Order: sequence, then C-alpha cells, then structure tokens
Amino acid sequence: MAFGIDIEPTNRCNAKCSFCPRDQTPHQGLMSREVFDQALLRSVELRDRLRTLGRDDPTISLCGLGEPLLNRFTPDFVRLVSEAGFPCTMSTNAALLDERRAHAVLDAGLRNVCINVGDRDAEYEEIYRLPFERTRDNILRFRDLARGVCTVIIVLVDHRQDRAHVEAMREYWGEQGLSAFMEYEVMNRGGALFVDHMQYEEFPQRKVARQLFEQRGLEPSCMVPFVDLFIGYDGQHYLCCSDWKKEVPLGSVFDASFVDVIADKLTHVRTRGTVCMTCNLDPMNRLTDVLRAQDAGEADAADVEALLERLDRVRGFVFGEIEALTGEPVPPRPNAAQPTSRRTIPVTAV
Repeated sequence: MAFGIDIEPTNRCNAKCSFCPRDQTPHQGLMSREVFDQALLRSVELRDRLRTLGRDDPTISLCGLGEPLLNRFTPDFVRLVSEAGFPCTMSTNAALLDERRAHAVLDAGLRNVCINVGDRDAEYEEIYRLPFERTRDNILRFRDLARGVCTVIIVLVDHRQDRAHVEAMREYWGEQGLSAFMEYEVMNRGGALFVDHMQYEEFPQRKVARQLFEQRGLEPSCMVPFVDLFIGYDGQHYLCCSDWKKEVPLGSVFDASFVDVIADKLTHVRTRGTVCMTCNLDPMNRLTDVLRAQDAGEADAADVEALLERLDRVRGFVFGEIEALTGEPVPPRPNAAQPTSRRTIPVTAV
C-alpha cells in the first residue's frame, strides 16, 4: 500500500455539481508558488524517509476540492512534481482543458489525468452547470494529444445510485476511444453534503455497529487520513480530503512535516471527532451501511464479517507503517474527549 499525497492548487471550482457541497467551504483561494514549493519539499522529505524504510515512493496528485486549472500556476506545479521525480496525476472536469492548457500540462510532464464527467448532453449541463459540447471536445482533443504520454481516466460518480446509468456512460466514453475508468459512490464529505441514506446517527444499526466493535475488541479508527495525505491550498495539513469544511487544520507545511502531524491525526480519528463522526468513510458508519443492507436483504452475515476483518487488517497494517515512520509504538487508544483543532483561519473584527 503506497502513500498518496493530494496537493490542492485551489478549492474553487467552475462547476456547480449537484452532488458537491461547494457552498460548505468556509474559505476559498489559490495556492501560491511559495506554498507549493514547501508542500513539494515536504513530499520529498516523506519520500526520503520511506526509502530508508524500504517502502514504495508516495504518489502525488494535484486535485484537492476544486478545479486545478483555475490556478494559472498549475502547469508549473506539474513540471516541478515531475522534475522532483514523482509521476504527476491531475484531476479536472476538463471544461477549461483547452488546447493551450492541454499542451502546457503535457509538456510539463503530466502522466495521468482523471476527468470527472459522468453525464452527457442536457443532463450533464443540468448537473454540472457546464457546457457539454466544449467539455467533450476538450476531452477528445486531449485524448489525441496525450496518446502514449499521459493516461486519460474517466471518473464516474454514481450520484444517481443507478448502475445502468454508469454502464451507459462507460459505453459512451468507450465509443470515444477511452478505456480507463474509475467509479465512485457519492461521498458525503464528512457530512458537508446531505445524503439521506448517510444520516448515521438516526439509524438503529449504528448502535449495533458500535456493539460489534466493542464485543470484538476492534478499533473503529479510519485509516484514510494516514494513507491519503492532504495539503490544502493555504498550506495547511488537513485531516483528509473528506474535511470539506476545513475544520481540522493540523499545522502549516512551513512548520510541520507529514510525520509531525501523525499524532494529532491519531487523536482525532480515535475519538471520532469532527468530520469522522458523520463521514461515510468512517469504519463505524461503513459497518452501519452494511448492517442496514443486511436488514434490507441486500447483504448477509458474511458481508458483515468480511468488512470487520478487512477494517481490522488495514488498521493493523497502517499502524505498523505509522510505527515505522515515527520510530515509536502507536499508543493504546485513549478514552479522551473530542480533540480541539488548531484553527488557523484569520478572523476579522467587524
């Protein structure tokens, strides 16, 4: 399992997707060159540490919570990532991926691009609030320019909960000569997006999930913050990509390394504080989902057991990696109150 580093060129976006809680971001901005340089330095620092341990190099993705091409420095960021020896991935909705920008990121060394475009024609325009024909033409042009140089991956978010629609979109883009896909269920972004089937506190299966973890002596701590590392446009280490509201800043890249913030992350996920408690990626909530599916006849006891075993196996592996990185054993799980986060957002008196 390799570490992934997500560096956020911006959390602004030109799309207004119906399944994106864009209005929940408390502050938005563009990453500066100075901040990016320091974020990349921290990435190199982590890579060097992993190499001493005989681990795989981390990967770097330019994504975050916004559209990277809104930042005019993004092609420079791609170049710097590539020059530092990392294969660079970028995520985009492609509406701004015109010929000039396409050449710029490809010339800079982009190796993978993930394009979120899970609808077409009038439905696309209604859901994404972007012109479909321009987006489609940008994608097809980039397909041709990138051939043999950069892998184009179509990202399909099943925001309709309609498997037939996802298959139809795979077929459509396949007909356009694109064969690499990534599929995702809707994420509630730490509770920032209201999804009716993700109101975990209201479900009776939540209590059962808690009891199962307790009975088996398992720890319901999410491992995503430790393997998918996140640096915001403002240079803050954040808990993870689900911290849409940027509620858990852990320190600036100018002051702290990835290893330095591990202890704070551990405290947060172990107490299931802000973000984790309502997030659909949280182990307690994932188990609640499977228990609800079991009660609906869509899963069985074997599915529950498999999830519990997988969660515990991943936790054990990641905790082992944390111990290797820090040189210290992971302490026993505390019975502490919810942690308080160090807020770094400036407050203006009125």
